[in-house]
Amino acid sequence: MDAPLTLIIANKNYSSWSMRPWVLLRGRGIAFGERMLKFESTEWRDHIARLSPSGLVPVLWEGEPGGGFATWDTLAIAEYLNETLPDAGLLPTPPAARARCRSISGEMHSGFSNLRSALPMNLKAHHPGFKVWGGARADIDRIVTIWRECLAEGKGPFLFGASPCMADAMFAPVAFRFRTYGVADPYAESLVEQPAMQEWAAASVREPETIAAGEVGT
Repeated sequence: MDAPLTLIIANKNYSSWSMRPWVLLRGRGIAFGERMLKFESTEWRDHIARLSPSGLVPVLWEGEPGGGFATWDTLAIAEYLNETLPDAGLLPTPPAARARCRSISGEMHSGFSNLRSALPMNLKAHHPGFKVWGGARADIDRIVTIWRECLAEGKGPFLFGASPCMADAMFAPVAFRFRTYGVADPYAESLVEQPAMQEWAAASVREPETIAAGEVGT
């Protein structure tokens, strides 16, 4: 990979999808730049069409943003990086573990809609004793089951062994959601404490914007 990488993201406090490839890249020590287009901003309206073929974030540009090679969608970004940087350890090496990693990453990518709706991403918020109802509770139970099975098989501390991979990045926003809404889980807490996660969180608290869709009760 010869050209520099730039990741197009949105607000760090609210954008769970932006977090996933950012944490994956930073956690594996892959050099990249970032450009933020904040939700509901003039910059978003003026530049999103040029910088994102889908009109969404994240987008990874190889070369000049808007003029190089773009990969969008979080899973596509992770898979492209795995193919172009095979020594970066973005997926586990054993075929069965790699298949399981892709399976649970895909499940996170396409599922858990009740969790997303009931517990919106908001790193600056704190809701101890938050009541989790019905479908969101079932989503949480399924996620915790996935984590426990992977940790037991891979021996931890990450889902597939000693180093973070694509699956850990895919579940990274869930770990922050658990902290925001008072859902206790040891893997979630350990993931939140990782340096890349702490760097993202520190930047999020400096953002002054409030987005109604990310605020419980608005």
